[in-house]
Amino acid sequence: MLRVVLLRALAALLAILATAPLRAAEATPCGPEGRCTIDGGEYRILLPPGWDGAAPLPVLLHFHGYRENAAEIVAREDLRAFTARRGVLLVVPEGLGGTWSHPGSPAQARDELAFVDRIRADLARRLPVDPRRVLVSGFSQGAAMVWNLACHRGHDDAAFLAIAGTFWLPQPGRCPAGAQRLVQIHGVADRVVPLEGRAIRGRFHQGDVFRAMAMMRDANRCGPETSRTRRAGALVCDIMTGCASGRDLALCLHPGGHDFDAAWLDFAWNLINRDEGR
Repeated sequence: MLRVVLLRALAALLAILATAPLRAAEATPCGPEGRCTIDGGEYRILLPPGWDGAAPLPVLLHFHGYRENAAEIVAREDLRAFTARRGVLLVVPEGLGGTWSHPGSPAQARDELAFVDRIRADLARRLPVDPRRVLVSGFSQGAAMVWNLACHRGHDDAAFLAIAGTFWLPQPGRCPAGAQRLVQIHGVADRVVPLEGRAIRGRFHQGDVFRAMAMMRDANRCGPETSRTRRAGALVCDIMTGCASGRDLALCLHPGGHDFDAAWLDFAWNLINRDEGR
């Protein structure tokens, strides 16, 4: 009799577990440490703690810098704190050999736009992503990926954040995707990726941040009256709101060099969502 009662209790417990939402740690749809493999490469994910397994997830799609890798980025405590604080899914594509094959890059090992398209499709198959809340960010050479995605895939994402990088030459004359919501953060003392760009190996050339921003400002039809200056910590920002496109731009400079501060993610997230200070 006791055995029957125990079996019934076990069956009831299993039924409850089968219908209950999975905790984020249990719901990881990829391999160990969030490693997801697709055709042409891989990417890593970090689910926000406390996710119920069903609610649509806002996304930070982040591109690492030269000679970095996705595992290092996912392991960063400041980025993990950001995802927890914002309830954001962190998605970090893996550059082949620690680099990216964007236009103008010395490496041309992969069609990066097609690779990102495959990441999007794979991610949508695995998780309930909210396409209205996707911030694409990148540092250094990863910022060149941000600009190229804004230019050619801008209709796919809500906003873009480029840190310490922009297009490599030749810069497009115009972007097929048109106006975008974009924040550029750069150090005035950056010598790795100077604001005006520089030659690499005599054959390749990092682009000019001001030229890239001017192109996006034209695309957004931002007149002089749209600009206002705002300070946020070490950042001094020219924020362009009220552009004819209905989308906002910001160019933020700081006195440092080739730096990445995860606090800038919060700044951009607030600015893009127009909830500054909250």
